[in-house]
Amino acid sequence: MPKSKAYTFKTKNDTHEIHIHEGDFTDSPTRCNSNEKSICKESDKATSTNNIPFGICLNEDEARKRAAEIGRGVCGTCVSHLYTTYE
Repeated sequence: MPKSKAYTFKTKNDTHEIHIHEGDFTDSPTRCNSNEKSICKESDKATSTNNIPFGICLNEDEARKRAAEIGRGVCGTCVSHLYTTYE
């Protein structure tokens, strides 16, 4: 069974928009790595701040809930990825 994906929320330094970075959980259920580019490819880790509470590793359901709690500050393209099944 494949591991579930991990999601982290990072604030883009110049626009202050929050982007979602996808990655994989490591051996610990609360630790993960994340891709260099955000889901929408408009933000990268080098120009983003991994702020708490956004920097926590979340599973897909938790990421959807967090994005809804944050609201309009989260990139809509990144959020839409959490609701789409790619096959």
